[in-house]
Parts: sequence; structure tokens; C-alpha cells
Amino acid sequence: MEEQPKRQEKRRFVRVELTVPVKYRNFRNDSIFRSNFNVGRSRDISVGGLKFSVSKHSPLDSKLDMEIELPDGMPAYVIGKVVGGEDVVINGITHHYDRISFVDMDKEVQDVIMKQVFESMRKKGPKR
Repeated sequence: MEEQPKRQEKRRFVRVELTVPVKYRNFRNDSIFRSNFNVGRSRDISVGGLKFSVSKHSPLDSKLDMEIELPDGMPAYVIGKVVGGEDVVINGITHHYDRISFVDMDKEVQDVIMKQVFESMRKKGPKR
């Protein structure tokens, strides 16, 4: 039996499963989320982007203000760009997910996300 070649990974950053609240809205370059925002939940995250649940897909290439509520309690403000979306049916219910590439964030936020990714990988243990 011939072995199938492995699919080449295109991501530049390691992603880990992480479910946290994500506030988002059309880009205003404003890190204060008082009103007029939507709330989704992340499905996975990396230093370069995330996938999160949405009530309605945002148009491809739209820029979003985003506030990610990381487990350490720090709200992380990032600017993201929609790079894709998908619908997944789970138990007969359609869930909408948008894929986001981060286009701007503070170095401190990047460090916190990186720490979260490595901590999640450490808890999960090595792949076997």
C-alpha cells in the first residue's frame, strides 16, 4: 500500500484550541468597546490570527476592531482582517465561523497570546 503524502501546512504560526469571548465590530481604530459591537467565541487562536463563531459572516477582506478576553483576564485589542469563513453543522445546527488574520496589535498583546499558545501546548503534551 502506497503512503499518501502529508498535506503541507500553510500556517506560519501554531494554533491551539481556545474558547473565549471575542467582541468585534467594523474597523474604527478604537480600542474602547462600550456599545455597538457583536460578541462571538473563539475556536482556536495563534499569534497570527483566530477562528471564531459569528452570528453572520463579515465580508471577505473587511477590517475589524476586536477585543479578545484571554484567560489571564487581560482584554487584548487587535485589528483583524477577515480571510475566510465556513459553516459547520453540529447536531443539525449550522454554526458560522470567520477566519481572521491579525494585522495590528501591541507587542504586549502579542506576547500574551504567544504565552497562551505555549501554555496550551504544554498542557496538551506532545503529539503521539
